[in-house]
Amino acid sequence: MKKTKLIKILSTGILIFINLCFSACSTTSEHNTPVEDRTATTGSHQDTGKENNVVTNTKKEPETIQSTVAPDDEHHQESISAQSTSPVALAFLEDADNYTIAGDSARAVASLERGLDIEPKNPWLWNRLASERLQQKLWAEAITLAKKSNAFASGHKQLQKDNWQIISQASTALGDKEGARKADKMIERFSTEKT
Repeated sequence: MKKTKLIKILSTGILIFINLCFSACSTTSEHNTPVEDRTATTGSHQDTGKENNVVTNTKKEPETIQSTVAPDDEHHQESISAQSTSPVALAFLEDADNYTIAGDSARAVASLERGLDIEPKNPWLWNRLASERLQQKLWAEAITLAKKSNAFASGHKQLQKDNWQIISQASTALGDKEGARKADKMIERFSTEKT
């Protein structure tokens, strides 16, 4: 009796695990469109042979994307393009900003998550996603994402400070006084350090 019950539980667990693995690997039709190459020169285009899959290449200079958490000191603002962020990440950050300005937070998050699928170690994408979650009042997720950004932000003190500001605000909202105090100490540390 116990053996069959155990086998049934194990097989159910294995099926759930397999289902989760395959669902994480699948894509929706929204993600089947090609990513526009924004680094190519002049207005050439590449026809892939399918009616809707024409990729237009236009010359575009990378824009400076700043964190949504406003830094205290103007001369400390970091240029993402100056920090060797790829054009692909810049495109996703720009798209997310456009969606946020249009009031479409869900699409902004989707754009950032697509960027993270391509560049999972990009600290600016993690920071921007943490900022979106903070705006959505998803406090615990904002903290987790800001910490993830900090894990990849070595050498980018302003970005780390921005992440600690997100952590402080989210911790305060959760009523985590100790977490907010620790985050505030880190903000102070990054404010006094030379960048």
